[in-house]
Order: sequence, then C-alpha cells, then structure tokens
Amino acid sequence: MNEAIRICARLLRTGALPHAEVPELDLPEVHREVERRLRGVGLVLATSPYSEHVGIRLAPEVAGDPAFEAASNLGLRADACALLVVLWVRLVLPKRQAGKKSPEPHPQVRLDILARELRPLLGDRRRIRSLVTQLRRLNFLAGQGEVIEAGPLLELGIDGERLLAFLRGGVLASLLKERQAGAKGPESLASFSSKVLDVLRRLGGSAGMTDLVRETGAPASRLRIALRSLAADGSVRRTGERRSSRYHLAGSD
Repeated sequence: MNEAIRICARLLRTGALPHAEVPELDLPEVHREVERRLRGVGLVLATSPYSEHVGIRLAPEVAGDPAFEAASNLGLRADACALLVVLWVRLVLPKRQAGKKSPEPHPQVRLDILARELRPLLGDRRRIRSLVTQLRRLNFLAGQGEVIEAGPLLELGIDGERLLAFLRGGVLASLLKERQAGAKGPESLASFSSKVLDVLRRLGGSAGMTDLVRETGAPASRLRIALRSLAADGSVRRTGERRSSRYHLAGSD
C-alpha cells in the first residue's frame, strides 16, 4: 500500500497518532502527498511543535462554511465547545508560553475547580463531569478521575494560532493578560471570590452591587459570576431583586 494512503487511513480511523509511529511523514514527498489527499476531502494535516502527535482537522474553508455545522460533526453542543476553549487556555496555552522546556510538561486541572468556576456558565458538577467524559472519549482530554489533562486532539484538533488571535482580540483577552502576568487560571475565580468575601466582611456583612463595584474595582459582570459561585457553595445569600438586590455573608443578619 502507498505510504501516504496508509497514513491517511490511520488518521481518518483514529483522529491522531503518535508521531513516532509514522516517521515516514518526515519525508517531504510523503508529507506533501498526505496533505494533498486530506485536502481533497476537506481536511488538513495537524501538527504542532508542542505535541508529540499528528492529527487531522477541518480545513478552514470547510469549518467556516455556514452550511457545515462543524461542531455537530462530532456530536458536540455549544457547552462542550465552550469547555474546550476554556481547557485549551488552561492546559495548552501554558506549554505554548513556556515553550518546550516547560517545567510542567503536563498541566492539569481538577474537576472540582472547573465545577466551582464554570457552574454559572455550564451547569452543575454532574453536567460538567458529563462534558469532560465526552471530551475524553473523543481524545480531546486525558487524565483519570478528577484530574484532567490535555489529550492528543486538544492541541491538534484546534487551530491554536487562530484561537489565540481570537482570544487576544475578543472577550477572553483579559484572561490571557492575567496568565501572561503569571496568574494561575484555575485559581483566578477562587482568588477573586475570596476578595469579594473580604469586602463584604469590611462592609459589615452586607452590600449592594454598587458598593461591591466601588470597593473591588471590578465590573458588575465579573462580580455576578463570583457571587453566583459563592451563593452556590453557601458562602453568600442574596435578597431583593434587580437594583434593590443585596448580598450577605452566610450567617449574617
């Protein structure tokens, strides 16, 4: 069998392969032929200096076609795609920033941290665990039990350069700046929530949103996420509605 055909067949069957299993890809003529054959069916060969695997992903013109629902091709809903982006930032971006000599070759995040941070956006712990299981089954994620690591397709199945460009110019730009400054992503919400609790204590155990914005210097949108997380774990309770809402430390009068 032609070597390029064999490699394409294996990639189509598994989605990703250890580079060590297909050393023929280092031959320029084989590499070009594999790329040509994949392009013929709307795919591109995915490689990365940050990954020991090679894989495939949709060609940009296919993924960008509004008539082609790329996410549903893998059975992924919007919440699973959102979790993919978050975990790419947590598990892949640190390795890219540190380079190949990263002191932490396999970044990890724990399920309980994800559940605490993302509950307002993705649902309760059971739902987030279900999404993690689905993404593990598709080789986007690895790890066992509560410990989540990057799978081979998290780096290769996502166009990292395009995602970085989007993040830097989009709604997650502030998260990237925090990480580049040395902030730990998995701890960011927990740290901010702790700050909100300190502010509530300083204000006598109760405050409105205007007070919290003034004292923390944070936008109301970020405060709402932290307050929902704190309410979910029983640290804070809310009274009133809309502009009359107030937030109280649990146990305070």
